[in-house]
Amino acid sequence: MVQMRKWRPLLKLDESTTQASYRKIAEGLVQAILEGRLPPGTLLPGTREMAQMLDVNRKTVILAYEEASTKGWLISEPRRGTFVNAQLAPTPASNRAQHSFAPPLLAQPVVPYFEQNAQVIALQLRHDALFFDNGACDHRLLPQAVLHRYYRNALRSSFASNSVRYGSEGTGYELRCALAEMLRNNRGLAVSAENICLTPGTQVSLYLTASLLIKPGDVVLVERLSYPPAWEIFRKLGAHLITVDMDDEGCRTDHIEQLCHAHDVRMIYLTPHHQFPTTVSLHAARRQHLLALAAQHNFCVIEEDYDHEYHFNGRPYLPLASDGAQRHVIYIGSLSKALGSTFRCSYVVAPASVIEVLQNSAALVVGDTDAVAQKMLADLINQGELKKHLRRVSKEYVARREVLQSCLHSAFGDRIQVREPEGGLALWVRFQDETDVDQLLATARGQGVVVRSARQFSPLNVPENALRLGFASLDRDELREATLRLARVMSKR
Repeated sequence: MVQMRKWRPLLKLDESTTQASYRKIAEGLVQAILEGRLPPGTLLPGTREMAQMLDVNRKTVILAYEEASTKGWLISEPRRGTFVNAQLAPTPASNRAQHSFAPPLLAQPVVPYFEQNAQVIALQLRHDALFFDNGACDHRLLPQAVLHRYYRNALRSSFASNSVRYGSEGTGYELRCALAEMLRNNRGLAVSAENICLTPGTQVSLYLTASLLIKPGDVVLVERLSYPPAWEIFRKLGAHLITVDMDDEGCRTDHIEQLCHAHDVRMIYLTPHHQFPTTVSLHAARRQHLLALAAQHNFCVIEEDYDHEYHFNGRPYLPLASDGAQRHVIYIGSLSKALGSTFRCSYVVAPASVIEVLQNSAALVVGDTDAVAQKMLADLINQGELKKHLRRVSKEYVARREVLQSCLHSAFGDRIQVREPEGGLALWVRFQDETDVDQLLATARGQGVVVRSARQFSPLNVPENALRLGFASLDRDELREATLRLARVMSKR
């Protein structure tokens, strides 16, 4: 065991921050593990001893150990103690070496691929139709008076400074600075404005990034169930897609390792925080294994963190991109889950050299963006209004999740398995094998309920006896009614 007197400097506790002490200790432990100062299997001091050494309350240490254990960094064994998870991949010094991306040629633009069902389009015109989406927020909960005020102020400021005529150069920089501070404080990313490229949507971010990295014939890995626009973009750019197996803990990094030995992998696309569509959070051991594989085989990881704001059980996982040792992750985020699809703002986080190329591509593909909206979004972030809004609606979304879970269990009983996610705005509901989910959803449209088939999440078009049910955009009464309509369809079968 590391000598007791060395624990405070070993954890590198940051005395300048105002976060709770248990968070400082938990993050210090994680950083020590990431940097190889606490190898897998290391026995930690007991909570009482650690509390004495760090001069904190024992409960603070207990909370820190629980936090790190929940995320998979530590393992507690009765009567033996608390250990660094032995399944974590070691982090050799070679993995911390600098690597650079070598962007290939820009490929041809992607074309639209969605084909709306005529019945679904007709239902959009019915006032009583109910839609289980993929996990959108409820626009009715947006603080309309606040948004009106901030937009008026941004409009007045933009006109007074005559900054509108310069496109989004000034306001874009202001928004990138605001996002960089948010990402540093809330997600542990050591970034500045120079590491951020703004786009008008996640699919644009994915396209620009993939265009930079992929040339025809490159091998790109996607999970067996994944986000359809992403793998359609990769296909249109000429990538050879290979699917990665999944289990109850998310994507199998051992399968990724096998694929890396069999193929020259260029890129992998993941949603590790709340896997889309299954909602699983990728735990520490697999995260570390993935980053080690990326360094060893020199492939790029596209990490899309589409709903980081909503994490209800414990503290949210820090992104893969927050690992100070990695040089292979490009991070994509968005404000659409916080403020709705009306406010189109996505961002790519990458090394400054990559961002420079992305911004040049964005200037050609996107052109100037809305300077007034950028000013408004920057002010909402800087003045704490976005954080205040998220804190308020998160409580309502938790209540809606509980309502939907209760309704599903009452309506379907043991015919379903409902995964309770650690966060996000959707449930993953698996039906027994005898239920034909595709047929169920086709019939449900006649009851005025729209749910997309789970088959749509399969790049190989393999049927899945499961549904992803977004619960945030429907209020509690709508959730009850939508579940009843689904149950009626089931009872008639």
